[in-house]
Amino acid sequence: MLIKFYNVEDDNRVVHKSLGSEVHTINDAQVYNSVSIMNPQFLINYSAYVVNSNYLYVQAWNRYYYITDVTAMAGGRCVVHCREDVLMSNAEDIDNLNAYVRRTESSKINRLVVDSKIPSQANRHCKTLTFDLHPFNATDAEPIYFLTVVGGVTSAT
Repeated sequence: MLIKFYNVEDDNRVVHKSLGSEVHTINDAQVYNSVSIMNPQFLINYSAYVVNSNYLYVQAWNRYYYITDVTAMAGGRCVVHCREDVLMSNAEDIDNLNAYVRRTESSKINRLVVDSKIPSQANRHCKTLTFDLHPFNATDAEPIYFLTVVGGVTSAT
């Protein structure tokens, strides 16, 4: 099985990681025991490139993995323990994804999307208006108050 080793410095949350140049490529990796494709283990000949790498690509599965541990074995071999980088492995599908986004971490909040996790903001605007009190038969001693709430206005006049 062909495996390419890399040193990746990008954050785990980055979809398209900068792989840089290959540290090493091997053609004779073997799957160690029965393993999950999400968390495989590979039996390979021990070398310094294994210890100096933190990332690998398995060509047969077209998947990228973080190296989580390396276990030394007898006879100059080692077991490389991996965990799939699902973002990089599925980067093309993520790029082509059409989705309706309900949550955002940016400061640009879409006010048309109802989101219970974003607190309502009170834009306070007070304006004093004088009313003609004759239709209501009110006097200055008995004022009448009106409260009007209007939504969808972006600026007050």
